[in-house]
Amino acid sequence: MSAPHLVLAVDGAEVRPGPHERVRELSPDEAGAVLDDELPRLTTGWRLRIVGTPRAGLLVRAAALARGALDEEITVEAVGDDGRTVFCAHCHHVFPTAGRSVGCPACELALVVDDHVSPRHGAHLGVPV
Repeated sequence: MSAPHLVLAVDGAEVRPGPHERVRELSPDEAGAVLDDELPRLTTGWRLRIVGTPRAGLLVRAAALARGALDEEITVEAVGDDGRTVFCAHCHHVFPTAGRSVGCPACELALVVDDHVSPRHGAHLGVPV
């Protein structure tokens, strides 16, 4: 028997659950409350499968890590494209964008959006130029 999965379908992502999977639908804003409810009830060997757009998936993953889930227990399946969430390396502001070269709305520095993703922030690194 395979390990049980909790599947989080983010923002209406379509999911075909497997035989050992339980599906919860949520928005990224609801992730904290859903994970606070679900994580204490999970048993040894569980896995978390997050299905959603890249930005939403990373935000839910960061919420799970902040609540004690291990990176090895989490799989993110990206569907569609909703741009990126960026973490400004200068002022630490987190914001959504679709571009690779952007201005930080908080500190107004010009940033290049790197491919590096911070699991803690659920965002791509924005490096000042």
